[in-house]
Amino acid sequence: MKIIAITNQKGGCGKTTTAINLAAALASVGKRILLIDLDPQSHASFGLGANLQTVDKSIYNALTDNEEKKRKLSDCISNICQNLDIVSSNILLSTLEQELKDKDDAVSKLREAILSEKLNYNYIIVDCPPSLGFLTFNALRAAETVLVPIDMSAFSLMGVGKLLGMLELIKVKIGHSPAVNAVATLFDNRTKYSQTMLDEIKSFFRDQMLKTVIRTNVTLKKAAAKGISVIQFDKKSNGALDHMALADELLKAEGALEFEKALRELPMALPPPARQEPVNREVDFTMSAPDAREIYLVGDFNHWKINDESRLARLEDGKWVKKMGLEPGRYRYKFVVDGEWTIDKQNNDREQNAFGTFDSIIKL
Repeated sequence: MKIIAITNQKGGCGKTTTAINLAAALASVGKRILLIDLDPQSHASFGLGANLQTVDKSIYNALTDNEEKKRKLSDCISNICQNLDIVSSNILLSTLEQELKDKDDAVSKLREAILSEKLNYNYIIVDCPPSLGFLTFNALRAAETVLVPIDMSAFSLMGVGKLLGMLELIKVKIGHSPAVNAVATLFDNRTKYSQTMLDEIKSFFRDQMLKTVIRTNVTLKKAAAKGISVIQFDKKSNGALDHMALADELLKAEGALEFEKALRELPMALPPPARQEPVNREVDFTMSAPDAREIYLVGDFNHWKINDESRLARLEDGKWVKKMGLEPGRYRYKFVVDGEWTIDKQNNDREQNAFGTFDSIIKL
């Protein structure tokens, strides 16, 4: 079972349309799909005709700690069509952050609700609200893959950096690192502007950009207005064909990953050569930050963990230093300055990471 969170803090980018129709496309090829509507506005629920579900059987009820309102996730599932189920949303979901504000495990509520039961699905798709708040953090914490719909507008990349930063924060704080992919939406092939924007978006996301492009298509709006997926409404429309292509690309990518994993697990024909013990090299990591209260060093060498062992020592001249004994190799790393992650500005060797930001690189 794979969990995909579909998110972008920018509204109007086709996020919910992608969630609904990707779910329906995967279901149409025989995959068992659960769509979770994690947006208090309930647009995904409306778009699949499930917005009239009773108030006490929504995603809020699966996440709340209120004993009178709490339900198992499986009790909140409704069937939409063959292979496609949904857990609907309602406005009560907007009160959840305040309700759970003192709970240590609040950001893991969705993950716990999913893993606490044996759910028989190939994919769980989570439609996130258009914000980077508590609910989106829950989705990112639960997800193995994050799909970011990007529309062809001048504001398309605004805020994406904050989303990628949140993903990196999750990696640093929790050690959870979902894969990130972007998909182009609302593409109008009649205009040069759309092509210009698509080229810019591809340049930003590089290998994380999916090849499928979702074209602007009025059929998508007509289907949503009727409360059904575009696959059911008109399977020959551009909207249906594009979402089928998106489903096909994701399935092929997952198949390739499974094949590579199987290859890695094959037994070796010959035993590996005896390993020589590497000689550690002492490295000084330094940073000048006179106004900083605390600085940590996180990277591949310490599993990106913030703790007392990764804290830098402050010197009298406002510089900070951390000595590390490292084996020969290549390491990604960053500094975390008063909660903000940053590259090593004294080191020009850096590389884009899976979140679209940059890590500093050290080679020994």
